Amino acid sequence: MSEIPPHGKSYKFGEFVLQVDQRILTRDGHRVHLPPRVFHLLQILVENAGRLVSKETLLSEIWKDSFVEEGNLNSTVSRLRKILGEKGDQKRFIENVPRVGYRFLAEVETITRSEPQTSTIRQLNPPSPVRRFVVLAIAVLAIGSTAFVIAYRQLGSGPNQNVGRQKNIPYRLTDDPAGENRPYPIPDGRIRFTQYEGDQSSSFVMNSDGSNVHRDVSIPGLQWGLWSPDEKKVAFYKSNDESHSFYLANADGSNEIILPFAAGNMDWSRDSSKIVYQTGRPDAEIFLYTLETGKVQPIVSSPAFDCDPAISPDGNQIAFVSDRDGNFEIYIQNLDGSNLRRLTDHPAHDSFPAFSPDGTQIAFNSDRHNDAFDVYLMNVDGGGVRMLTTQKSNDTISPGAWSADGTTLYLLSDQGGADNIFAMEVEPYVPLEILADPARDLRLPTYAPDGRTMIYESSSETDGEIRTMDVETKRTTSLLKTETTGTFPAISPDGGSIVFQNRIDGNMEICLMRSDGSAVKNLTNNPARETMPAWSPDGRQLVFTSNRDGNYDLMQVYVMNVDGTNQHRIYYSNAMSQRPSWSPDGRQIIFANDKEDGRSGNFEIFTIEPETTQPEKRLTVRRRYDVAPVYSPDGDRVAFVSNVDGNWEIYLMRSDGSGILRLTRNVAEDTDPGWSPDGKRIIFSSNRNGKFAIYEMAID
Repeated sequence: MSEIPPHGKSYKFGEFVLQVDQRILTRDGHRVHLPPRVFHLLQILVENAGRLVSKETLLSEIWKDSFVEEGNLNSTVSRLRKILGEKGDQKRFIENVPRVGYRFLAEVETITRSEPQTSTIRQLNPPSPVRRFVVLAIAVLAIGSTAFVIAYRQLGSGPNQNVGRQKNIPYRLTDDPAGENRPYPIPDGRIRFTQYEGDQSSSFVMNSDGSNVHRDVSIPGLQWGLWSPDEKKVAFYKSNDESHSFYLANADGSNEIILPFAAGNMDWSRDSSKIVYQTGRPDAEIFLYTLETGKVQPIVSSPAFDCDPAISPDGNQIAFVSDRDGNFEIYIQNLDGSNLRRLTDHPAHDSFPAFSPDGTQIAFNSDRHNDAFDVYLMNVDGGGVRMLTTQKSNDTISPGAWSADGTTLYLLSDQGGADNIFAMEVEPYVPLEILADPARDLRLPTYAPDGRTMIYESSSETDGEIRTMDVETKRTTSLLKTETTGTFPAISPDGGSIVFQNRIDGNMEICLMRSDGSAVKNLTNNPARETMPAWSPDGRQLVFTSNRDGNYDLMQVYVMNVDGTNQHRIYYSNAMSQRPSWSPDGRQIIFANDKEDGRSGNFEIFTIEPETTQPEKRLTVRRRYDVAPVYSPDGDRVAFVSNVDGNWEIYLMRSDGSGILRLTRNVAEDTDPGWSPDGKRIIFSSNRNGKFAIYEMAID
């Protein structure tokens, strides 16, 4: 066997070019899809062009750590010949030497990247550049706390692995004529799934891009299994088990026990402590099994057929399917059986609800369009139903199908006749890039009250600049260069002035200037840090944060008149407050604070009634950070930023904290939300293309 060529080496044969390091095959410059094992087979044959490669060698190389028969190899060769265009007994590329092996017949030319290839190979999907490490503007310079900045760097920074695929369009990961079942991601990013082999099935694992497919042999005799989210336990059936028992064991097969039930469709709780499952036909009901106690309890029991259960990420609710109202619809209830609600109402068959990791939406299957199953998405209250897949095939998901960050769904599609695994990057509210600068980051966008102008910050590593953009002409104007980034510019309700923060004589102050950039004035003139200013609806006051109370790391909420007079504190806590802003009616101020439950660094959103004795009201109760809240123009909704799934996204909720909905689903950092004056669009900044740019999305 020849060694795998070094990076940059490619092979040309006929109208094809095989790029080994990129795992790409092109025909006349156009990408040709190859399943992982078919690609590996082609690579071995091409590297040994003209030489006979034995069947034993191919089986050991392509199916490492798997026990397969010669028929698997024959099937894979047949598929490769079809992809290369060979028909019948035609032997243009591959020769079969009976009972011995295969030989690649075509003349192969070795080419490297040092030779010009642009006329031969056209890159259809070049990899996105890896973005630099960044820190969110809401943390840097706006807060001044070293611990806070470190936390943001740990939670919100890192290489951007967004491959730039088109949103809401499935792309193939596997291509096996036998078919596969129930793909779901595991903590290390790989995908588990079940593969059919005749009338038997086996558990397999592959990388998230479909490569390195291999059988999981950790459980002897395993036929079908579902691993817990923490990968420490597996519930499974065994091959050739006459007792037909259902088992539970550690992931390495140790401590095996027989479970006191036989599960049909099932789901693990997010903390891996419980299993919710459906009993078999004809009287399907839903039960809960708790690993710690070993007890089974019914949670959905009715004369109807109740099936397809899924547990919410917080472990408090289940979604399931029932025909209790005459048709298969999706329902949701608390885990104790209370608060039952019907979510769907359609004459089609709705099935297999799957909670998004943030718990704000549910994906499900339905055949409500053209008699084929497609994947749909709805809000957790049943509203906002959207069709995600539109392929001419049956496309389905099951519980656990979401990636951990909530950006990708793994689904099955029967394109080609057998169920194979596809992935789809989901983002129902598709943002449009409206302004970008390849040399600088654009952040903190807000609209002027008339909607004709957008104000934003342009920044580099060391300096900032406040700019405006004419919404109609896209013409940009520089208003002021600043000594720092994170200026938080905001235009007054009458459009005549801009408030912002800037470093003055080495200290962070709240400043004011006219909307043309003239007449800059320092309003605070205080040795403490003054940050994050926002206007009152009548334009007479400014709210901001300051650490002038003596503890450098604790930012409190202050108010002052627009001329800088009457600076006074309106809210104090033994914690950090940030990003305060007024409600449109001027009765409340909303902000983020990490005081609750003694969990330093776990920011939640609160409101207060300024200049009253009313206590603060907590709106969010979630893990990790909820920050940067801002009211919609009518005051009914609040947009904010959260990293509850590990990366920064834009969220929406009602002004009372209910109905939380995730709007963006991207591996990049989506930050700094603001509203259009009509309340129909949200503007924000994101580094989806390497640098922070300004995006906008329409919302329902």
